[in-house]
Amino acid sequence: MFATVAFISVAASAEDRAGNYTADQITAASEMEMPDKWSFDDCIRWATTNRTDIRRTILNILQADQDISSAKDAWLPTVGFSTSQSFTNYPSPGGGKDGNIYGSSYGINANWTVWEGNVRKYRLESSKILRRQQQLAGDDVVKSLKLGILQAYLNIMYAEEAVKIAEQTLEVSDSQTARAQRLMESGRTSKVDYAQIESQRAQDSYNLVQAKSNYESAVMSLKKILELGLTYNLEIEDVTFPDRAVLADLPAKEQVYDLAAAWLPGLKSNELSKDIYANDVKIAKAGHLPSVSLSGGIGTGYTGKGSAWASQMGQNFNENIGVNVSIPIFDGNSTKRAVAKAKLAELEYDLTKKNLLDNLSQTIEGLYVDAANAKAKYTSGISRLEATQLTSDLVNRQFELGLVNPLELLTAHNNLLNAKLELLQSKYMAILANKTISYYATQEIAVP
Repeated sequence: MFATVAFISVAASAEDRAGNYTADQITAASEMEMPDKWSFDDCIRWATTNRTDIRRTILNILQADQDISSAKDAWLPTVGFSTSQSFTNYPSPGGGKDGNIYGSSYGINANWTVWEGNVRKYRLESSKILRRQQQLAGDDVVKSLKLGILQAYLNIMYAEEAVKIAEQTLEVSDSQTARAQRLMESGRTSKVDYAQIESQRAQDSYNLVQAKSNYESAVMSLKKILELGLTYNLEIEDVTFPDRAVLADLPAKEQVYDLAAAWLPGLKSNELSKDIYANDVKIAKAGHLPSVSLSGGIGTGYTGKGSAWASQMGQNFNENIGVNVSIPIFDGNSTKRAVAKAKLAELEYDLTKKNLLDNLSQTIEGLYVDAANAKAKYTSGISRLEATQLTSDLVNRQFELGLVNPLELLTAHNNLLNAKLELLQSKYMAILANKTISYYATQEIAVP
C-alpha cells in the first residue's frame, strides 16, 4: 500500500482545508510509494501531491498569507530612532568664540494612524478574500488535472485494446497467408493472388507496430502529466468496462449544469471578486474623508563649547505629542475618478460570470452531444461487428474452398478490422463523455 503523504494536497475543497501551509511543503519529496500497476486513483493521488503546478499553488497561498499579515500590520504604529552629528566651522569667529563647534541630537519618534476612512479594514478584508481565491485556484488546477488524467488513462486503455485487435488481426493474416500458400502450391490459386494476401499480412504487421507506437505515446502522455522520469516504466491496472458503463443513463443536462455551477472553482472565485470590487469602491471613496493620526517623540541634543555633555543632554531632554488631522478639500478630482474607475471595475464581475456560465453551458451541451453520438455509434457498431464477423467467417470458408477471389477475402478482412476499431473508439468516447458528465455533477470520477 502507500505510506503517509507528507505533502499537503490542495485537492480538498477550499472550505475543508485548514490552510496551515509551510514553505517546506513546496520542496518536500512525497512519501507515496510507487505502485507496480497504477490505478486511476493512484494517478490522482500522485499528481495532486507532486506536480509542480500543485506546489506552485501552495506558494501562491503562502504569499497571500504574507499579504494578510501586511494588511494587519498596517494598524501598528511606526517607531524610529534618529540622530545627527554636525561639525561647524566659523572662519572669522568673534567675541572670543571658538571657530569650530561640534553638535549632536538624538530622538525617538512614533506615528500611529488613528483613522483613515477604514481603508485598512477594507484592504484586510480583500487580502483574506484573495487568499480564498488562491485556494480556489488550486481547486481549479486539481479539476483540470483530474479530467486530464481521465482522458490520458482512457487513451492508454483504448490503445492497449487496439494493440490486442492488431495482434488478433495479424494472426488471422498469418493463417490466411499460410492457406493461400498451400493453395498456390497445389495449383488452386495463382502467385498474384498469393502476393495480394501476403501484402495484406505485411500491412497488418505494420498496423501492429503502429498500434504499439500509439500505446507508447499514450503512456508517455500520462507520464508527462504525472511528471514521472523518462526511464520509469508506467503500467496501468487491468480495467474492464461493461456495456452498462457505455450505455448508462445520464442525468438531465439542466441538473448537471446547476450542480456544476454550484461548485466549480472559477465561478466561486468570481463570486468572491464581487466583494473585492465593493471594497475597492469603499477604499476609493475614503479619499473624501479626513484622516487622523497621532505622533509623539522624545529627544535631546548637545552643542560643543557649552556646559558638559551629560548636563546638556539632561537639560535639552524634551517630550512631544501631537494630533494630526488632514481634511481633503480639493484633490483635482483624483478621488472622484478613482471612485468612478472602481465602480466600472465592478462590472467585470457580471461580465466574467456570464462568460463562465456560457462556457459551462457549452461544455455540458457538448459532452451530451458527444455521449449521445458515441452511444448511438456503439450500439450500431455492435450490430455491424456481428454482421462483419459472420461475413468474414463465411468468406474465409469460401476462400478455402476456392469459391471467392482474394479481393473479396481482403475486403471482408479489412471490414472486420474497421468494425472492431470503430466499436472500440465509440466505446471509449462514450465512457469519457459519461465520466466527465458525472464529474461535473458529483465532483467524483470512478474508473471503472
